[in-house]
Amino acid sequence: LSSVNLKLTVTCFNSLLRNTTTNNHTSLQASKNTNSIMMRTTIFKSSLAICCFLALMNIYCASNLGQPYLDTFSSWNLLDPDEGGIPNNASSKEEEFRAQATGPLIQVQYSSDSDPEYERLLHEALTPLPEGEAKTGNYVRSFMAGLCNQYFRFIGVNILAHQNGFDQIIDESVSWKDTFGTFELVQTSKLWDMVHWNSFYPNLPRFVRYEKDIHRDLDLKRFNYTIDGNEYIRNATQYHVTEGHDIWVNDTHPPPFGRHPNQAEIKYKQMMKAVERNNVNKVEKDYDIYKTILQGALRPHPFLQRVVDETAAKLGGEANEGYMVMHLRVEPDMTKQQTCWFRKVYYVDNITDMVYREFPEPPVQTVLIVFARSLMERQEKIASHKGKQGHLDDINRHNLEKINDLLRNGMWGGKVKVVEAGSGTVKEAGNPYYKHYSNIAGGIVNFFLAIQAKILVGTEVSTYSTLSVNTRFFRGIKENFFYGPEGLHWVTPPNVTKPVQFKC
Repeated sequence: LSSVNLKLTVTCFNSLLRNTTTNNHTSLQASKNTNSIMMRTTIFKSSLAICCFLALMNIYCASNLGQPYLDTFSSWNLLDPDEGGIPNNASSKEEEFRAQATGPLIQVQYSSDSDPEYERLLHEALTPLPEGEAKTGNYVRSFMAGLCNQYFRFIGVNILAHQNGFDQIIDESVSWKDTFGTFELVQTSKLWDMVHWNSFYPNLPRFVRYEKDIHRDLDLKRFNYTIDGNEYIRNATQYHVTEGHDIWVNDTHPPPFGRHPNQAEIKYKQMMKAVERNNVNKVEKDYDIYKTILQGALRPHPFLQRVVDETAAKLGGEANEGYMVMHLRVEPDMTKQQTCWFRKVYYVDNITDMVYREFPEPPVQTVLIVFARSLMERQEKIASHKGKQGHLDDINRHNLEKINDLLRNGMWGGKVKVVEAGSGTVKEAGNPYYKHYSNIAGGIVNFFLAIQAKILVGTEVSTYSTLSVNTRFFRGIKENFFYGPEGLHWVTPPNVTKPVQFKC
């Protein structure tokens, strides 16, 4: 109804604009006839009133006032609507809430010591090739938002590097943000397996470490910090050139790229839009980079990969029956957003009802739910201190209770266990560095658990869901579903030949 209303509103204003233009052309003739003037004025005012009414109705439907109330949520919502995948970042208050759930998180335990053999291999892999053999670029922008939005930008950085003729990218120049956690930047090679990544050269640009003798116009900024008594260093690059030297115009070693703030993201979106319009031939190399990354070139740092593999093995069970990942994008930040509201599902029980209708019998023995517990519990804590709680607070509390009920009682009448992973699992794994950055590290774990799942259930309004589905699509894993107001929709049946386009 709201979609039709929006179209009527646009049509109404367009018609009003045409009538106004016609009135201007005939104003001289009309001025001779008072009745004509009055008639035109009346028609104009009436049309304006109708347009404004339709516009207000559209605003109402897209506002909190137009959102469903808890006592009628089932029937209403089924007729209606970086960075998802934000993992848990537990606080003492959060642990209190989590105690209401079934039991421990999926836990794995590893030594907190670094792997000397991998560190040796990484040092070799990050060694720059001579400038005569490979051209090196230095990226000058920072990532932001949630994990998957940063993932999009990372893909864009590699596309941009290729378009600028760069064979190598300085590792210290590309950092990821621990959004909703410490809000600190983390170097690419600390989160991802760059030994594995560099094995895809020359199909993908190599990542290399900064070396002063080669990259002579750069300096390295060192940030020292302590985590659980251990000393760590984060490096970042900055240009050190003479006054008046324009790094974008003058000869600079290494040359910069990423001149405009959103250039990498724009490159990614341009590539995806061309693919959607069946113009792959215009972006063939960019699309190859995208596919190569999603097919497996970018994989977690070996420590995080072990967490993923061990967790996936536990979720699959002794018979390796596989597991389902259910992305519950119902956090308060999503319910507040008006964008694509008509494609959203606001309530957890609506999502599980859709899953039960699609799968009357349990298709797996375990369901991993992915959601931002920290955001939901933070909102609940804020709401508990309010004098008067709002409608969105009621939705958040309802969903949090339903999630904790799933964790306690499972699904399909208790036949299927429901668990969490994310940052809680990373914290339990024992590495102080990743425990400190458990938000983004947990997001990576959840994302790659979703990729390995037997069945994935997500939403088209989430970058986490769409990126997970597309990664699985390129790996030949086709049991991927989106929930929406109309129910569960199979998004990658055998006849689908291109990735899903994120449009919200």
